[in-house]
Amino acid sequence: MGTVAEDVEFAEYGRVDDDEDDDGMDEDDEAAARALPVPHIATPASARARGRFLGRSASSRDRFDSIPSSPHGGPQRSIEGWIILVSGVKEDAEESDIYDAFCDFGHVKDLHLNLERRTGYGKGYVLVEYESFEEAQTAIRAMDGKQLLTKTIHVDWAFNRGPIQKVTSTRCESTSLC
Repeated sequence: MGTVAEDVEFAEYGRVDDDEDDDGMDEDDEAAARALPVPHIATPASARARGRFLGRSASSRDRFDSIPSSPHGGPQRSIEGWIILVSGVKEDAEESDIYDAFCDFGHVKDLHLNLERRTGYGKGYVLVEYESFEEAQTAIRAMDGKQLLTKTIHVDWAFNRGPIQKVTSTRCESTSLC
């Protein structure tokens, strides 16, 4: 080997000296006989900051912006209205069934009943949007734990500030996994 720089490492690669192996490369070339340098990989400690992190310390770089929240949590309004989540909905329920049950508490601005592509049945939850907070809160209080098409439904806010207060699942009712 020739002269080697201190911070560059070399790896030795074996040569095939068979005359039958003709791969079109000129093996007599002196450059082919030399070892190839292994690239130097920078460690995270020596990596330099780029873009918007330039000039910031690592501790200030890892902080994220947060939205101030109340210690008690509570409902969060979406862009267009107040959305409630209805879970435990029967598979063969239709939009008209859900609409008829929830229109008594105020004007239903929007209703999403998501369907499975394969079967065409509902996935078991519905998003109902109301214009005002009072309408949505009345619907939650009146319909949570009630029967809809022979199945008990659970109604709560779709968006909450703060940590999740209660977790309800239809799986918890039918099995002892919770």
